[in-house]
Amino acid sequence: RDVHAYNVVLHTVAHNGLTKISHESVSKLALYWGPQPTPEMLRTLHPFQKVNHFPYSWHLGRKDLLWKNVLKLQRQWPKQVDIMPRGFNLPDDHQAWVIAREQQPAAFWIWKPVCLSCGKGIRIFSSDVPPATDRKLSKKPGVVQKYVDRPMLLEGYKFDLRIYVVVTSYDPLKVYVNEEGLVRLATEKYSPSPESLKRRMMHLTNYSVNKHADTYVQNQDKGPPASPTSSPQTGGDDDAGSEGEAGAESPCGGEEEEPAEASPGVGAGAVHSFKWSLAELREHFAKLGRDYDLMSERIRDLIIKTLLAVEPTTVSALQQGASFGGLGSTPQLGANQNCFEIFG
Repeated sequence: RDVHAYNVVLHTVAHNGLTKISHESVSKLALYWGPQPTPEMLRTLHPFQKVNHFPYSWHLGRKDLLWKNVLKLQRQWPKQVDIMPRGFNLPDDHQAWVIAREQQPAAFWIWKPVCLSCGKGIRIFSSDVPPATDRKLSKKPGVVQKYVDRPMLLEGYKFDLRIYVVVTSYDPLKVYVNEEGLVRLATEKYSPSPESLKRRMMHLTNYSVNKHADTYVQNQDKGPPASPTSSPQTGGDDDAGSEGEAGAESPCGGEEEEPAEASPGVGAGAVHSFKWSLAELREHFAKLGRDYDLMSERIRDLIIKTLLAVEPTTVSALQQGASFGGLGSTPQLGANQNCFEIFG
């Protein structure tokens, strides 16, 4: 099955001298770029052939499966794996969520479709969910979690970090974290008031959402960050998620490809953007007296624990497709390591 051909992938493989071949030439390929491999496919591969997914990697990509896997690990190590707010997989956990809302009447909650990206269908609620909306949510597949309503802000704006991670093995676990990445800001200054919950450009940091803001500025300057400016934006459907969900056996789609933007340098009179580099964030933290290295250490800890949560399922699938075929007469220890995956 064909997959979306991202420009960054096409440029990278072309730069390294690779050319596209037909699907029928599997025995000749060096790199397979496509959907998750089946165990049958993995058993046919030689040691030098690489595949861009691990089998069943949607256990990380689907929000409902991710929460189920993290919850399993939390039950084994409750103190060590406190890495995300408690979740409820709807519709199965709807009654448990109702009880949690009754126990925390001042809390906010964020609901996401199980298998959509780019901010589609996301809703934020107070504990006092209207009855009609509650009935819809009780029948609609989604994940709801307690909303972090006091987030760290940059100049008054909510932000997230796009960290790039490459996993080359689950058994043993081998992870590489890129030192650079993206800092994506919302385009409306943050407010924790209940009246603001429908303001998508305040609460969501997705590029796909905020690129539509009249005030969105791309990072093309040559100077240090200044304070962003914005005007109020409203949005969001009254319905509980207007997009259809993917099937239970399907992996989730990825985030919309974000255009490359120039990295800022040092200078005066810069116009701020709503997308920073991690180097800019480190500089900003230094000015505020915040410990960037401590934050990075905690992020790496979160990455490792999240991968450990899906390790049993992934390793089991890899063992089903294990190939021990080596090259020549050289003895080989263990199965071939054909899979890798890039997460962002």
